Amino acid sequence: MCGFPIIHLDKHLKTLVQNHHRFVALCEEFPKYGSFGEKSFERRVTRIVTPGTLIDEPFLNTIENNYLLSIHFAADASSIGLAWTDVSTGELFSKKSHLHSLRDELARICPREVVLRPAASPSTHEATESMLKEEGVFFTSWQLETDNLLPADVESAAVSLLSTYLSKNLMENAPTLSNPRHEADSKMMHLDAHTIKSLEIKESTYAGGTKGSLVSVIKRTTTDSGTRLLARRLCGLTFIPIMYSLIPLP
Repeated sequence: MCGFPIIHLDKHLKTLVQNHHRFVALCEEFPKYGSFGEKSFERRVTRIVTPGTLIDEPFLNTIENNYLLSIHFAADASSIGLAWTDVSTGELFSKKSHLHSLRDELARICPREVVLRPAASPSTHEATESMLKEEGVFFTSWQLETDNLLPADVESAAVSLLSTYLSKNLMENAPTLSNPRHEADSKMMHLDAHTIKSLEIKESTYAGGTKGSLVSVIKRTTTDSGTRLLARRLCGLTFIPIMYSLIPLP
């Protein structure tokens, strides 16, 4: 065993979780009194820290959301349900999509961690894992103990999977999630992975980082959450129909 002062917890926690993608169990001591009044202590796990469940402000990026994304497959893999949340803000989104669009959804959402429910087809599950590895996304294959109680709708099942995963890891620190904000392709103009990188919306290809990107040029926000909201809206623009009037020329 080895130890370090408690004041260095943030430093080592960031190294283990963010840099090495390790799950860290935080334990605390609780007083326990015997029948004759003698005092002892018992240790219990109070929280499991993962890349997608970091809620401590020193670990959060000022520009990007720290999204935790869950993916649920339909039985025939014809569609997938997506649900993602930023634990630090409590925002929750959900969407029904398709497997061939998953790469573009990953580029738009940029999750820090993906909770992947094993698909009914092993080949589909292996192909999805291979895609996540190619994109450099950290993921966890997670099976619910009460898997048969999941809703039939893939989008609702993804929300249930995400909620259960948060409760399992954050325990008493689990946030109360709001009603999911449903995203529909008919109301949003989504940019694919190639377009987001080519237009340098969030990161500069030449210089690297955010300097020189579209976000850095038009950013006028004063808070970190405002910057995250700006980057998110630039990658998923709201579609507003425009009515045109045809005027005959003389």
